[in-house]
Amino acid sequence: MTTDHAQQRPNVLLIVTDDQRYDTVAALGNPYISTPALDRLAREGFAFRRHFCTTPICTPARAEILTGCDSFRNRVPWFGMQIDPSLATLPRTLRDAGYYTIHVGKWHNDGHPRDRGFNSTRCVFPEENLNDRSERGQWMRFSVDGDEVEGHSTEIFTTAAIEEIAASPSGVPWFCYLGYHAPHDPHDSPPPFDTFYNADSTPLFPNHMPEHPIDNGAMHIRDELLEPWPRRQDSMRRYRSRYYGIISHLDHHVGRLLGHPGVASTLENTIVVFTGDQGLAAGSHGLLGKENMYDHSIASPLILRGPGIAGGRISEAMSHQMDLHPTICELTGTPVPETVEGGLSLVPILEGRADRVREEILCEFCIPRGAGTESLAHVQRAIRTERWKLVWHADARQYQLFDLERDADEVCNLLATWRRRFMRDHAAGKCDYRNDRWAAWNPHPVYAEAEIDAVATDLWQRLIRLMERQEDWMPRDAWPPPPVLEEPERLA
Repeated sequence: MTTDHAQQRPNVLLIVTDDQRYDTVAALGNPYISTPALDRLAREGFAFRRHFCTTPICTPARAEILTGCDSFRNRVPWFGMQIDPSLATLPRTLRDAGYYTIHVGKWHNDGHPRDRGFNSTRCVFPEENLNDRSERGQWMRFSVDGDEVEGHSTEIFTTAAIEEIAASPSGVPWFCYLGYHAPHDPHDSPPPFDTFYNADSTPLFPNHMPEHPIDNGAMHIRDELLEPWPRRQDSMRRYRSRYYGIISHLDHHVGRLLGHPGVASTLENTIVVFTGDQGLAAGSHGLLGKENMYDHSIASPLILRGPGIAGGRISEAMSHQMDLHPTICELTGTPVPETVEGGLSLVPILEGRADRVREEILCEFCIPRGAGTESLAHVQRAIRTERWKLVWHADARQYQLFDLERDADEVCNLLATWRRRFMRDHAAGKCDYRNDRWAAWNPHPVYAEAEIDAVATDLWQRLIRLMERQEDWMPRDAWPPPPVLEEPERLA
């Protein structure tokens, strides 16, 4: 996509929310949530349904946006880890190209945003929040021009973004990175959004489970201790209603931002990019946090709106957080830094010249046991294609395989022991799948065991190639072994 440099290059408003699932926008298929501002953005813009990160945690996912590199290349697989200083960051790239760069709200990476290429910063969270750790919910306090500003983080950050955009130099294109803390827990929102959803009538997610079937190595971290096990249906309905409430509150303020005269007057020449850092289980699969390989946790919304971007279109192509850096560069006519590795421009999809830019993604999760990547305990790896996903749980030494075309909610592990037994019994004419619990979960044709083994083997080989290419730091003795057929006597 070309930009006419005789005219002022487009402004860029990049909005990044925290812990927002990909399926939390009404216009993109969720009938249970109210998001009128995001719905309008989707109608006027271009939405991606399958937008992923490599590592579903706040700090790594944001580092991918900043660098255009995955967590392996930028060296940020966990909190508090430093972005490789040799990598160009998106704000520095744009500032060097003549943009006035603004950061408002959540940072959550190492250092301070002013050291990463921003001309102006305001209300940086958590560094500048005046509340102590025990008070750190959604209500915050900041010092702005000598005065204290206090209130809900979403409201404070929205007002700060409006004011910073208004104060940007005339005649100079601006880039504003607005990092919301919502809808991260605690899911606190002011009236009327705190009671916007009735928990009694809020349905459970279709993949609700009382407990997760595998110890994924992250069962006792902070996120998972917010509610007791087993996950009761009534408590999960309340959890989901609060989560949706804070998203609707966020949506209201996105509407306030885009509708403010000082911002609305620039929209004709502003590229708006809306996304989240990663998703959240929020009760799916018996989990609450995002530290897992399911789509509800590794995926978030992505909507782009602006000059030259077709409106009202939705893509099923897989996109990635590291794609945003080169995409924004191409949309603004800015050279892509040589250090951007792995990130691919989405402009060919936006322009209708391509259906996809990537065939597969590698996702990972790990927990540190000490300083440096050499002491990380890598507990999960996954490879996802448009149809299939293979997950390796290193601690439990177990695989999961999902057919995302037939089982979008990822409830039937095709490599589970009971599933193999069923496939063999069905092939031998010993059972009728219509009466099996498989039919209750996913009433689709039965797979041949050989087909499943072929798919699993192919995905394993691709996973190993990706891990080798990206110099995966997982200790070799923990690398995923080939998916091995269970012996018949073990299935008896």
